[in-house]
Amino acid sequence: MGPMGVDSNDIMKASAFRRGRLFCMHAAQGECVVFPGEGERMRFESTASSPEAREAYKKGRRIEGRASDIMQAARDLFEAKGVASTTVKDIAAEAGITRELFYYYYSSKNDVVAAVLDDYVADIVESVAVWNETRRLGAMPEALRDCMATLRRTLYDANGPRPMIAVLEELGVRDSFDVRAVRETADFLCKNVAEEYGRYHDVKIDLLFEMFCVMLFGLVGLLKIDPQISDEKLMRVVEQALRLDMEPPVDQAMAE
Repeated sequence: MGPMGVDSNDIMKASAFRRGRLFCMHAAQGECVVFPGEGERMRFESTASSPEAREAYKKGRRIEGRASDIMQAARDLFEAKGVASTTVKDIAAEAGITRELFYYYYSSKNDVVAAVLDDYVADIVESVAVWNETRRLGAMPEALRDCMATLRRTLYDANGPRPMIAVLEELGVRDSFDVRAVRETADFLCKNVAEEYGRYHDVKIDLLFEMFCVMLFGLVGLLKIDPQISDEKLMRVVEQALRLDMEPPVDQAMAE
């Protein structure tokens, strides 16, 4: 039994074909509780991105069409008034559909909660993809500073922790979600950022994936301890942990 006497359910799981169509992939596992139960809209704003980067990434990760509309309606309601107070009826009304149509796309409230969690992970990894797409090759200090700003925007907005955080904590999945988000982000960094960095600089550490995981967990922890910590200090932590070469590549330096 989970909080408030509600059964825990493994909703962050691999799924799901419904009526012959694949509409969502839940890649990680972790326990989560969902609750029965009204509120106003509050939209979670993801970080800005170039249309090209967002579209390319969207094709690989995002659910689309009516299923996406229903998921977004659920996400808005969860963030506005909590998961416990949101019913399937509320979600259907917010999405402008009938309850019957909701159940065509999602088998239960748990199912749409899983889709919302997937969307949160997609937001985080997509923000890193956008940062990677827009950074200038060889401009290490600038790229690292933008990366720290991206990290901060992922966790906080002008009012404090993003609404996503309250949803995760209500569900009791903050730790398992962090593990999943760090794993997928570290995987992206290894395959896209580290590989390119290695073409122009000496990579001075081993166990890249593991080091990225340690670094990401550490940065999140530092921001929990001190939300006001400066980007400059965060940059130094990353630079020292990964032993980064902050100088431009030799060819670029000569050209300048």
